[in-house]
Amino acid sequence: MSFDEERRASATTTDRASALRGHLRANRRPVVFTALSVACLALHHVLLRAMAHGHVAHVLLGAGNAPPPAGAAALAITLVIVRFVLVMLVPGLLLAAAAEIVAYLLVGPKGSSDLDDPTIEPAADDG
Repeated sequence: MSFDEERRASATTTDRASALRGHLRANRRPVVFTALSVACLALHHVLLRAMAHGHVAHVLLGAGNAPPPAGAAALAITLVIVRFVLVMLVPGLLLAAAAEIVAYLLVGPKGSSDLDDPTIEPAADDG
């Protein structure tokens, strides 16, 4: 590869990287929403596996009328809270992220309007 070809390939890679950074910067909120959703899903999976491995349901039922062990109770309460968040918030977060990405693709980045464009003249008032 010649020096010019190598420089051109490097420039296109740099241009692509800066374009990707620009798109991620413009779509920070959908990326955060998606990351939170994935984190909630992963946490739910880990808690479910921990409960199954520790036989938490058997421990809670085996306690009878006595107070259950604190570790098993804390794990069960945490799973209930995470599952509630997972069922109630994650679908909304994913839909909001998808809506913002579609709006970005259809309209463009936030703040770009016809008022900011110097090539478009404002409409004249007839009044």
